[in-house]
Amino acid sequence: MSETSERLGLPYLMPAQAQKHVTVNETLRRLDALVQLCVTSRDIGEQPETPAAGAAYILPPDASGAAWTGQPADTIAVYQDGAWAFFTPHTGWRAFLADAGEGAVFDGAAWRLDSETVSRLDDLERLGVGTAADDTNRVAVRVNSALWTARETASGGTGDLRYVLNKQDAANTLSILMQSGWSGRAELGLTGSDDFTLKLSPDGVSWQDVLRARQADGVVQIVALEAGALQLDAHTPLSASAPGQAGTLCWDSDFVYICVAPDTWKRAALASW
Repeated sequence: MSETSERLGLPYLMPAQAQKHVTVNETLRRLDALVQLCVTSRDIGEQPETPAAGAAYILPPDASGAAWTGQPADTIAVYQDGAWAFFTPHTGWRAFLADAGEGAVFDGAAWRLDSETVSRLDDLERLGVGTAADDTNRVAVRVNSALWTARETASGGTGDLRYVLNKQDAANTLSILMQSGWSGRAELGLTGSDDFTLKLSPDGVSWQDVLRARQADGVVQIVALEAGALQLDAHTPLSASAPGQAGTLCWDSDFVYICVAPDTWKRAALASW
């Protein structure tokens, strides 16, 4: 029979053992150190001069001090009864790191923070990144930049990236609302129908449809801005062969210009009536 337990190395009482209280106390000290383990840090490499009773640390590589020098990295050091006790972690042991504010698990080779080991989250009620989510905004993110990239074929993906946004029915809304100072200025999407619409607002209250693409026939409508007029910036091509893309329109005080083919312009004179 082994003299210690398999998992925590707790000493057993032996038959006819004298001074059984010594063994019991050693077991209690070990349990007090390892159960519900909370360590000050895993990054402090210099042995504290005046540690508090029960203070615990996970030793980094090359820890130094009268007792710490020579101890392997990832060893648990606990100050008990005026002396340092050292414990070798086993796979699956857990500790709370007070300075990091999160838990860690020993994977057999190193201590890994819980945030480093999470690979799957399912059926979350809310998710907040840098801010708090609520019952209306179940996902809330406050950052200055964000990146989405396709999984490459070398990583088991297709190399493509497609966002899928879905609404319940045609009468519902699926849109991207753009705000300034928490007041809406532009809305893009399927707003109250299945037609693709761009809306603008000067104050977040009054909205004007600017562009609409009908899903039934693909016709793109430029919605009235000023009495049904389409507004284009004034521009005069330098010549009939000036750079341009087919379909480009522009004007000046004398002509309307149309680019009919790459770098090929035609014009029509304007007349008063």
